[in-house]
Amino acid sequence: MPHVVIAVLSSILIVVIAVEGHVPTYRVAPAFLIPMVWGVCFLRRRLRLRPLHFALLASAVLLHMLGAFGFYQAWPGPVSFDVVVHYWFALVVTLALHRMLDANYSMRRWHVAVLTFFIMMGLAALHEIMEYGSYLLLGEERGMLKPKTSYFFDTQRDLLNNLLGTLTALVAVVIARGVRGHRRER
Repeated sequence: MPHVVIAVLSSILIVVIAVEGHVPTYRVAPAFLIPMVWGVCFLRRRLRLRPLHFALLASAVLLHMLGAFGFYQAWPGPVSFDVVVHYWFALVVTLALHRMLDANYSMRRWHVAVLTFFIMMGLAALHEIMEYGSYLLLGEERGMLKPKTSYFFDTQRDLLNNLLGTLTALVAVVIARGVRGHRRER
């Protein structure tokens, strides 16, 4: 039930942000993002997805949707909004992916970590390819990549922040396991 509540709230917020935001390309985002949220919700048992992991994934989608308010172009934070989004997405997807692989497959811990790393970075690379493909198919105005107005090394910076988010999540998993193991020893 918590997963459904998270999916409903996320869906409502995705639509509200798309309608209230002033960047026109986000008007069609609900058509892609809402089915993605509900797809993950429906697969939650097979993915062994805890409510916390699902909420974190939903938070990453909602963070990205804040781009509808122009945050990719003008963000008051100390680092680029794009940096924050790529880092956070990688961190939360890595946590959920690691949980799913660890719960569903009998592998050594380091095998799970390595597999999680390569799957996450592969997904990050696919996203960057789709970003470029949308630019080629739709042009700069409607596509995801904006070469005339974005950072020159956008793809490289995106992949670097995906890497940093992935490594942060994997280190957090190791630390959490160490803390839990230490508690059990008492």
